[in-house]
Amino acid sequence: MTRTIAPEARLRMAPEERRETILDAAHALFMERGWEAVTIADVLKAAGISKGGFYHHFTAKEDLLTGIVSRITNQILASVDTSSGPSAGNALDRLKAFLTGSVGWKADNISEIRFFAEIIRKPGNDILYRRIFDAAAAAVVPALENILTEGAAEGTFDVADARLTAEMIVGLSHGRRRVLDEALEIASKGDLDGATDLLDTRMTAEGAICDRLLGLPGGTVPLSHPDNYRRMLAGLAGVEAENPAEDTALDHQNQSRED
Repeated sequence: MTRTIAPEARLRMAPEERRETILDAAHALFMERGWEAVTIADVLKAAGISKGGFYHHFTAKEDLLTGIVSRITNQILASVDTSSGPSAGNALDRLKAFLTGSVGWKADNISEIRFFAEIIRKPGNDILYRRIFDAAAAAVVPALENILTEGAAEGTFDVADARLTAEMIVGLSHGRRRVLDEALEIASKGDLDGATDLLDTRMTAEGAICDRLLGLPGGTVPLSHPDNYRRMLAGLAGVEAENPAEDTALDHQNQSRED
């Protein structure tokens, strides 16, 4: 159950802290009830915020969604540490850490991904989809640009324009929406292997495109993560994600006993 915060507790808050409190309340309510069932009034009550306090930071319910997307994206970026430094490795190491970490985060936080997937996949929600994409891109593109700029200076990447290349890499996810819809449809019918193969094939192709954009040898950018894709699709489709590796090992054990 969502916790309601007493209004007087908000009076001592700095503006940024108040904004985060509103996003905390909205995030919890969205995860609990779904996007459409939550109203601004619900958020105000849960956060203990007045209308004036809310509209000082947000103009509409949709702004809460983009605020949550921005915050989650920045948390992912922070968790994989895309910044330069002695312990961060070279630019290619940081790029790989970001890409791999992002996929792992999605597989590990399936409830959040399911929430956004339900919004994105619903017919008529194209504007919301664009808002979600733009909010994530606003955080990811500058981080990627920094990595690519550092990599070009190191001689690791061969890019004509770091910013444009970062935008192109992030833009690949637009076409992924259709593939994800198809993969989820396949997974929901019980063919988790086929769904995983479909998504992994798409991501492998995106990795090959990234290699070319960055002037890297083929197979350098790691976007093939079938185990994580399998877990993510199973969670989104609500089906059991059996472990193929464990099944193979069990088959070998059974075969050995028979021999």
